[in-house]
Amino acid sequence: MTSYPDDATVDALLDQLSGSFLLDEPIAGNHLGDLLAETIRDAGRRPLPDLGQAGDRRTVRRDVEDPLTFVYRPHLFPGMDESLRLGHAVQYHLLPRGLPPDTPVDVAAALESYCHLSGDLFGWRGESNGELTLWLIDVSGHGARSGFAAVVMKLLLAEMDPGLPITEIPRQLEDRFQAARNPDDSMFLYATGAFLRIAHDGGIDYVSAGHQPLLLCRKDGSVESLDATGMPIALIAGNPWEGGATCLAEGDTLLLYSDGLVELRDDFGEEFGEDRVADELRRGGPASEIADRLLRAIEDFHDLERLDDDLSLIVLQRRPP
Repeated sequence: MTSYPDDATVDALLDQLSGSFLLDEPIAGNHLGDLLAETIRDAGRRPLPDLGQAGDRRTVRRDVEDPLTFVYRPHLFPGMDESLRLGHAVQYHLLPRGLPPDTPVDVAAALESYCHLSGDLFGWRGESNGELTLWLIDVSGHGARSGFAAVVMKLLLAEMDPGLPITEIPRQLEDRFQAARNPDDSMFLYATGAFLRIAHDGGIDYVSAGHQPLLLCRKDGSVESLDATGMPIALIAGNPWEGGATCLAEGDTLLLYSDGLVELRDDFGEEFGEDRVADELRRGGPASEIADRLLRAIEDFHDLERLDDDLSLIVLQRRPP
């Protein structure tokens, strides 16, 4: 019995990716091409949920007893070829699978993919001291190449040593991403990103690599903007990143988001903008409720059938002690 995806399908997809990446680049004792091939095969073997028709939103994991609420909506189209179908499978199965035990925050997250695959990615991991490291990255461009560039970044992040200082994560990611790039590729790829480490007392160390401001809504309704602390990843080689620090108190809400959220435009050319986002944060409620309200607000503002950029967001709230 022939397994799916078969070797010919995987090889064809890797051949496409070789135009952008050096598949023989060593990563933690493996080659990038081998890691990608195994990731593709593993995703192809696993069942996918019913993703519906083009533009349908599917809540693929939602459990009121679990602190993680997640919404994923790919923008599908008739006649999708095998490489794109596998790309969706890879992206879906690389999404976070729940929070580590004893994590200090509740999390709600959403991803809307422009075109066929998303160049946005996010994830997290628990550290040995109980802290949570979390990231949201937005790769430049749209479609399949940006989507698989995001997959490569996800694989590179997974191979990093735990407990790295937060300022080291974008630096190492940039070094490894640049080393894996095919120098003959004419497409310029870079990424903005926000990286956080959250302690149980609510302390947050963060780095923002040319990313949208993080919005911190305090319990009293005031909203603080945590701006970029360095340039985008892989935009200028050797760029240093400074770290920032803040505290997430009980009753506060922190929002990470990609530019696809605030730069959405209505039929009259008006942007959704940061002020509308801040208004939704001030209304309060659990993280999952805030994420749902933001999704409904953008659906009312903009026809998501005509989405022109990837859109992702993460809502964080500190858990009571």
